Amino acid sequence: MTNHNTTLRQAQPRTSASSTHQSSPEWGLAAAALILIAAVLEYVVTEAITAAAWKTPVYSYASNWISDLGATDCSTFQGREVCSPLHDVMNSGFIVQGVLFLIASILLLQLFSGASRYVSLVLALIYSIGFILVGSFHRSTAATANGTVTFHYLGAFMAILGGNIAAIVTGFQWHRLEMPRWYGRLSIGLGFLGIACGVVLGTTIGRIPSGIS
Repeated sequence: MTNHNTTLRQAQPRTSASSTHQSSPEWGLAAAALILIAAVLEYVVTEAITAAAWKTPVYSYASNWISDLGATDCSTFQGREVCSPLHDVMNSGFIVQGVLFLIASILLLQLFSGASRYVSLVLALIYSIGFILVGSFHRSTAATANGTVTFHYLGAFMAILGGNIAAIVTGFQWHRLEMPRWYGRLSIGLGFLGIACGVVLGTTIGRIPSGIS
C-alpha cells in the first residue's frame, strides 16, 4: 500500500509539469494577440492626440504626412506649415509600436518552422528597428539641415518593406497556420499593395501635390 501511494505522489508532479508545458504555447499566442492589439491602439491613439494638439496650423490628414506629427521644430517644410506641440507623444508612439511588434513576433515564432521561422524573425527585426529609427530621427527642416533626416527615411523604408513582406510570408503560410485560404490571399494581396504604395511614395517625395499626400 505504501509503495502504491509513493508511486502516485511521484506521478502527480509529472502530470502537472506536462500540463503546464502544453498550456505555455497557448499563453504565448494569447499574449502575442493582446500585444498586437495594444500596438494598434497605442499607435492610433498617439496619432489622434498629437494631431489634435495642432492649433496653428491645424493638422490635416489629407495634406500633412504622419511624419509631420513627429517634427521637433516649427517651420515650413516642403511647402507645408509644420508645428507639432506634442511631437514627443508621436515619436514615443513610433518607438513603442516597434518594440511591441517585436515582442509579439518573437512569441509567435512557435507557429513557424524551418526557414520561415528565421525569415519571420528577420522581417520583424527590420520592421521594428525601422519604427524605432522613425521615432528617434525626425523629418523636418532642422533634420534636413543636419543630415539626420536620412535615418528617418531609412527607418520608414525598413518599416514599410519589412511589414509588408511579413504579411506576404504569413499569407503563404495560411495552411500551416490553419488560417482560411481567403485570409492568406488577403494578407498576400495587402502586402504587395503596401509595397507598391511604398514605391510610389518613395519616388514622389516632395513632388506630391497638397491634398494627395
